[in-house]
Amino acid sequence: MEKNQLLGFILSIVGAVVGMFGGMVIFVLTYEPYMWWEANSPIAEEGCEIIIEEILPIISDLSIIGGLLFAVAAYGFYTDEDWSVSLAIVGNTLCLLAGFWPTIPAMQMGLMPIWGIIFLPNLIIFLVMTHYVEGIPWITVIFALLTGIAYVMCFLNGVASTNRMKLFLPATGSSPDPIVTIHAIFRALQRVSWVAAIGWGVVTIGILRRPKEDWVRILAFGTGILAIVTGYPIALASSLTFEKLSMFFMAPIISTLLFLVPLFPRMWNRIVFPQESKGT
Repeated sequence: MEKNQLLGFILSIVGAVVGMFGGMVIFVLTYEPYMWWEANSPIAEEGCEIIIEEILPIISDLSIIGGLLFAVAAYGFYTDEDWSVSLAIVGNTLCLLAGFWPTIPAMQMGLMPIWGIIFLPNLIIFLVMTHYVEGIPWITVIFALLTGIAYVMCFLNGVASTNRMKLFLPATGSSPDPIVTIHAIFRALQRVSWVAAIGWGVVTIGILRRPKEDWVRILAFGTGILAIVTGYPIALASSLTFEKLSMFFMAPIISTLLFLVPLFPRMWNRIVFPQESKGT
């Protein structure tokens, strides 16, 4: 086994163990305590138990599936298969989301962000796998990391919408006043926020595995527009409702900056595959 293949094999084994067993064990350790704290703590934000109950199991699923993909990728590295890196990157993308999101409610509750045990190893795996195993230039790796951050932040906006639309349920016993309700805003943008998240996730993988194919740039262009159009209303509605600056501005702001890259093909080429675009 070549040096890069061996490194990929080791990283994939680590990712498989962290993703599958870490996801299962940490979920069992945190699910009911998180639910209890959100329901009983005087400083808990109203309605957050909803997203713990509905979203945390999905996060555990993503971690376990990501770990499974790592396990298959490890076999691919062992048998010297061409698809091994691609599968490892997909598994890594799922585990990064699974490890990051639960740290936010944990920190809000003042609890140890134990899900970081999944996030931090996968961040290291991402950097080492892409640059040292696959030899992708750092500028491309960092850009893919930024699109990955946008992917996570758009997912968070979808989660925020789930929480807010259930917190501000519309009145059913009388005519709506005002006509435009907070519930309606979040209801309208919940699902498309997750579509934007999926878009950025696919873009991240595409940049690392299919950088020369133009569909990756077009998808980044379209996803940027979707994240901007959906993200700013969510962030503004949340800020005005709670009278404080919302962290949900992160998704549209990052997406606005990223959108500028696919907007200009020459800039895209220099960042996504710089070795081939030198001198152009």
